Amino acid sequence: MLVTDNTTGTPFDLDDPKMLSAVLSTANDAIIITEAEPIDGPHPRIVYANESYVRMTGYSLDEILGKTPRLTQGPETDRPTLDRIRARLTAWEPFREEVLNYRKDGTPFWVELNVRPLANEAGWYTHWVSVQRDVTERRAAMDTLAEHARDLEEAQKLAKLGTWRWEVGNGHLSFSSEVVLMVGGKGDSNTISIAAIQNSIDEEGLQNARSAFDRIALLGETVSFEFQVLRGGLPFRTIWAEGQPERGKNDEIVAVRGLCQDVTERRSIERRLIWNGTHDILTGLLNLDGLRTQASSLIARARASGRPVVVGLADIDHLKLVNDTLGHAVGDALIIEASRRLATTLGPDACLARLGGDEFVFIDSGRRLLDQLPSQMEDLAAFLKTPFDYQGRQLDCAASIGIAVASAPALCLDTLLRNADLAMYRAKEIGRGGFAFYSADLQEGVDRRVAHLDLARLAVGSKLVVPHFQPKVSLSTGQVVGYEALLRLQIGEQILPPSALEHAFENVELAMRLGDEMLRRVLDQVRRWRMDGVAFGSVAINVSAAELLRNGYAEKVLASLRRAEVPASCIEIEVTEGVLVGRGADRVAEALRQLRGAGIGIALDDFGTGYASLTHLKSLPITAIKIDRSFVAEMIENSHDAAIVRAVISLAKALSLEVVAEGVETEAQAKVLRNWGCPVVQGFLFGRPKAADDHCSHKIGLLEAG
Repeated sequence: MLVTDNTTGTPFDLDDPKMLSAVLSTANDAIIITEAEPIDGPHPRIVYANESYVRMTGYSLDEILGKTPRLTQGPETDRPTLDRIRARLTAWEPFREEVLNYRKDGTPFWVELNVRPLANEAGWYTHWVSVQRDVTERRAAMDTLAEHARDLEEAQKLAKLGTWRWEVGNGHLSFSSEVVLMVGGKGDSNTISIAAIQNSIDEEGLQNARSAFDRIALLGETVSFEFQVLRGGLPFRTIWAEGQPERGKNDEIVAVRGLCQDVTERRSIERRLIWNGTHDILTGLLNLDGLRTQASSLIARARASGRPVVVGLADIDHLKLVNDTLGHAVGDALIIEASRRLATTLGPDACLARLGGDEFVFIDSGRRLLDQLPSQMEDLAAFLKTPFDYQGRQLDCAASIGIAVASAPALCLDTLLRNADLAMYRAKEIGRGGFAFYSADLQEGVDRRVAHLDLARLAVGSKLVVPHFQPKVSLSTGQVVGYEALLRLQIGEQILPPSALEHAFENVELAMRLGDEMLRRVLDQVRRWRMDGVAFGSVAINVSAAELLRNGYAEKVLASLRRAEVPASCIEIEVTEGVLVGRGADRVAEALRQLRGAGIGIALDDFGTGYASLTHLKSLPITAIKIDRSFVAEMIENSHDAAIVRAVISLAKALSLEVVAEGVETEAQAKVLRNWGCPVVQGFLFGRPKAADDHCSHKIGLLEAG
């Protein structure tokens, strides 16, 4: 057969054996030719193999010629595939198959076989021509894709997540199998008509979906929405969906595609969390947060209508005694019964909440006539006192009730609650189980606050502030390793505790002045100890939020240290978690970092009683944590407190922090803490806070070392 070279115009003969051999030899695909029928053996023999086949199999040409093509088969070669090949050979039909072969060195590889029979001029089949291509990489890629597809499908099932698509103008939507199950379709179909979907979705969800599809298909936005799948006309599942436009060649929107996720359980959990956040678990009543939420709208309506608001605070009498003598289960039953009686008497229009423990609050926006309030409160108090039977015991839930009334101009929930609280304590003073109204003569608390402020101003002006020092002791040696400086007021021979100034620390200016005076007196004492050669370790000073929020607080402390010639390592700053939260937290953190950078230790006091201790340990330069005395006091009898104490000790060790247990008052407590590996303790067992001159010894002998 003559063929003309398109470039030179020179003719050449494709039937020329040399030309044909050159073509076969240089082909990238492997080519072999076998006999159509065996001559002297049970299998057809290979009569030709090109160089590509030699390279692919690893056999030499001499090892290939005269052998059967089964030379490359191995233990994992697929038997059904071989059976199909044999059937095609028997029928003299061309075929294409993929089969697993093995190279000479035993390496497996996949080949794509294209096999055709070759006939002579008489039409008799004489040979088979097999063109083979190594498709190992392609097979591996396909296997990987298949595995990823399976993983994706499994992930979608676990996440209850699937995909969907809608071609604009089409009456059906296509879904992945997971979404089909979500919306109630049959598992064997991945399309659902829009009409069927509309009938199975709640009305609000349907409106959301229509709006979303309009925004996606017309405006090209990405939109998410939710809907309820109905079963028997009732909500069955909650589905979240998100869609985005799919654009064609001309940038027109041709389809909408997106995701669906079954969020039924998540929404249920969210609703439960929201409910838990605003309700009391035991009684089902509102808690303080829930009360504030509802009270705000109630008070707003009262302002608008000019009606007064009645706030009552009911405190169950003797609940602690019931818990201590009969157990908390009985106490809980009493609380539940009290909540039922309050709700029954006050009616559905009142807002009723449990503040926790034994306190209940109710708010009424003037529905009750004020002149009838006394008789209504008498009825309520009497109903609460009525005995009820609980497992053969006669109990009552008598309560002391305080009532505060305010008209529209003076409506403030916090003020009303505070006034009702004052009235409730007056009711307890009069006689438990009764009630009292707030009146002007209940301003003793306010007067006490004013007295605290006056005393604080006198203290800083007359230098009545004196530090008392409580030792911190090593449990292993009995040695004093440091002190905590505690504020005291000395008026003549009388020593007053900080509680005498309790409300003064709410005044920013006074809190700062008290802190400045305390710091000055502590540094003076530390300087004297250093001059006398007293080994005192370090002294911890409690710092209020007002001090830390002051501009330049850290610089002021460091300047005071320089003036007193006291090294920073001799001082430790103690803060409670209340100082670290709320407005100004960033300023507080920055001040602590400056102090720590200068070498001053930072201790987190009352550790475990706040709600963000671990966050503070991570974000602030804390060097020591102090286990709150409330845990230490009950750790021997209470397994929960014991677990907390041990956990804090372990946590401190893991974070390379110092740890101090506060409030150690018995040798049994000290022994337990030492066994648990707590290195340092503080408490009345080792010494009460005393003036510096009373600390004449720095070796505690109450415990043996070791």
